[in-house]
Amino acid sequence: MISVCVATYKAHPAPNLRSLGTQLEAALSGEPGELCVALNGISAADAGVPAAARTVPLGVNRGVAPGWNAAASVATGDVLVFLNDDCELGPGALAQLAAVLRSEARSGVVGPGGARWSLVTGERESFVPPGEPGSLLPCDVVDGHCFAVRRATYDAVGGFDEFYAPASWEEVDFCTAVRASGLENLVVGGVPVAHEWGISAKAPPWRRIAHNGRKELLWSIHRRNRAHLIEKWSHLATAPD
Repeated sequence: MISVCVATYKAHPAPNLRSLGTQLEAALSGEPGELCVALNGISAADAGVPAAARTVPLGVNRGVAPGWNAAASVATGDVLVFLNDDCELGPGALAQLAAVLRSEARSGVVGPGGARWSLVTGERESFVPPGEPGSLLPCDVVDGHCFAVRRATYDAVGGFDEFYAPASWEEVDFCTAVRASGLENLVVGGVPVAHEWGISAKAPPWRRIAHNGRKELLWSIHRRNRAHLIEKWSHLATAPD
């Protein structure tokens, strides 16, 4: 079973949950699957959640990491796919990611894109360009819009650190925890996933984000989360030669 876990907080034009629902069958390519949606302060009707999906109402916008954990809490699959609701899935996309996890013992987090990150500065150093279809390229962090992990691995690292609520650096932290456990994060070539950067579009630092019953400047969120990442993981950084 492949469980697709989505955290949503805002209605928006396609690509969205409605369009995602229409793409799941082809993306699963015959694999059994389910859609699990955390509702961050939005109703299922307003979010356009497909009728067959499992939902977890959170009342207010608690953020990405709490939302992903909530969606995973009702998931029943041995593979968890964490997906933004502004992605488009092509035929076989989810089945391809699951196949890598099931066939490659070394695989931790896998997805269609990734990057190298510095744990000293908490910043992306470079992107890892996708290789040929079927290729597996090591990376530090798999891009947060679409990535898959075994349920057993998710449980072993304790899920997502909810300190990072409402957003930013949660996938960096998670991928780092998986690498620290001895597994390898991989960019899988040729996975047909398109990210439209609609709801995920970069916002100005002075924008106020409503979460957990309060509003906070985006720059404050970024500063706090980046500092937490560095404090938590910089000891793993490779010393210079």
